[in-house]
Amino acid sequence: MVDRRMPRVQEVLLPVLRAALPEVAVTTWVPDVDYRRYPLLNLRRLGGLPVDVRRLDLAVIEMTAFTRDGLVATEDLYLDARQVIWDMVANQTVTAYGYLHSYFETMGPTQFDSTFDDSWRVQGLIQLGIRPPKQL
Repeated sequence: MVDRRMPRVQEVLLPVLRAALPEVAVTTWVPDVDYRRYPLLNLRRLGGLPVDVRRLDLAVIEMTAFTRDGLVATEDLYLDARQVIWDMVANQTVTAYGYLHSYFETMGPTQFDSTFDDSWRVQGLIQLGIRPPKQL
């Protein structure tokens, strides 16, 4: 049996983002069109490097905001989610799976053509230091 303590970055982020943004569908995989609702915030790990596979992982996430309310609303959603993540680092918010150690935005909020009809898309890349929960 493998004794892996390092959480997936999504396990740390999702509960806090969902609590802070209750009106937003926060996902790791965009739902099928029949189940999709807006505003939508999608988080996907794009890579990163472990510093120590048991104690510190540097995950790069792609954070994508989608709305049907125009570019400004979509940028605001991205910026609100970014603030929640920044606050998690600054406050060392601990979840059941671990906490964020550091924050480095490698590509700030950028408008792209939306992959979905009648919607707007803003996305960025953020490197997050992830630590597992402390063992007692």
